[in-house]
Amino acid sequence: MKVSNGVKINWLWDSRTKESKVREILKDGNHPKFDIYAEKLFSRVNDPKMVFDIVDKVTFCKKWPGIKKRMRKDRWLTERVGFWQAIYERVLEGLKEQGVKIREPREVEISAERIKLAREIKDIRVELGYTQKDMAKKLGVIQQYISKIENGYENFSVDTLKRIADVFDRKLVIGLS
Repeated sequence: MKVSNGVKINWLWDSRTKESKVREILKDGNHPKFDIYAEKLFSRVNDPKMVFDIVDKVTFCKKWPGIKKRMRKDRWLTERVGFWQAIYERVLEGLKEQGVKIREPREVEISAERIKLAREIKDIRVELGYTQKDMAKKLGVIQQYISKIENGYENFSVDTLKRIADVFDRKLVIGLS
């Protein structure tokens, strides 16, 4: 509980969980309830010093993108998201200067079949003169999704492959041998 101008401020006013337990949860970024309580904390507290007494800066930087997505669902939190985004950028820069790595490199095993299909999709797209953005618009997805498909990072469904074939005005042929 924080005291401001002689008034106690309880950012957990609607929680049955004791603050000591919530602080324990917020020390572990892998705890299943971390995001729930972190969202409450960031949406109700605008004092970085207080927040970083509760949440480690590295954990904050690792978890902020997901928490930001949760907070953006509530339009009343738009200003608060902007505030914490600015804090995130400053903290992230400081951690980078200290040599702290926030993102762990992704070790992704991509099958030869998926790489072959990804190249085929890209080749057809380029042949037809579509940009990734054009293709994304036709499929009703974002451009980054197309990029993931073409780089083999997206393990998409047969239904998606059928939709891609339709955009290309091609016949989808799937077989086992």
